[in-house]
Amino acid sequence: MDKKKVLVVYYSQTGQMRDIADSFCRGFVADDNYIVDYEQLRLVNEFPFPWTAFTFFNAFPETFKEQALPLLPFSDKVNGDYDLIVLAYQPWFLTPSPAISSFLQTPAAKKLLTGKKVVTLIGCRNMWLGAQEKVKKRLAAFGAKVIGNVALVDKSPNVVSVITILRWLLWGRKEKTSLLPAAGVSEADIRQCEIYGRLTKNAIERGEIDSIQDGLNAQGAVEIVPELVLMERRGQRSFSIWSGFVGAKPIGSLGRNLRVRLFMTLLPTAIFILSPILMIVSALQLRLKKDELMADVRYFMSNGLRG
Repeated sequence: MDKKKVLVVYYSQTGQMRDIADSFCRGFVADDNYIVDYEQLRLVNEFPFPWTAFTFFNAFPETFKEQALPLLPFSDKVNGDYDLIVLAYQPWFLTPSPAISSFLQTPAAKKLLTGKKVVTLIGCRNMWLGAQEKVKKRLAAFGAKVIGNVALVDKSPNVVSVITILRWLLWGRKEKTSLLPAAGVSEADIRQCEIYGRLTKNAIERGEIDSIQDGLNAQGAVEIVPELVLMERRGQRSFSIWSGFVGAKPIGSLGRNLRVRLFMTLLPTAIFILSPILMIVSALQLRLKKDELMADVRYFMSNGLRG
């Protein structure tokens, strides 16, 4: 019997996304009937890690607008024929990271993904809905079918996770302290991803791909806080305006630099000051528009795509 082939396409600055993908694929790797390959995406002009605050926020407009950046040449694996593609990515500014977004705009991605079964793995702070919508649209254009999605998030309170993620991004410090939890997705949740991989593998082998997401959801692969749906909706609208404002000036110009510094001052301030207020407002909206919001929650827990 011919072996089935799985390709993991991923991007990671810190190694966390590779850890998530390794955990998900552990059951496939352990089965001699499968071959699991990895394709790590790399940008020609790689972003620094740790970041400087200015460089991080300066990347915002082009990231949010999904402007493609040049990638280093792909390996021959991208030209292969695979039974399953695992697309492992992080949202940056409520959008797929530039490497993933750029890859999905290449002819190589179109050739690789056309008509294929795809599982998306997401590792993020807490907001991934808009990024996944953008990914689904790109995949749908290729005729690819998303059969499963796993969204691993930092489960710390919103304001706390802002502090820990900025500490990690700007100073490279991920570890737990006496006052703060470790940044990023917890090790326990990364280990749990192995279960999601085995569920997916078993369902594919039984020919039950249409029920994969229900099985994953039952094990906690996608958990959505209704209030965050409303907060992200506001964030998408706000980022659309800010990306136009900041990105209207060329990179390196005085006007651009001033707008970036304004944005990098106002965004964290808004998160710390407005987040508690928005959570209260969102809770009220949840009571007033519960049916509408819960319909949104059900939608985001599925892999469908709105027209």
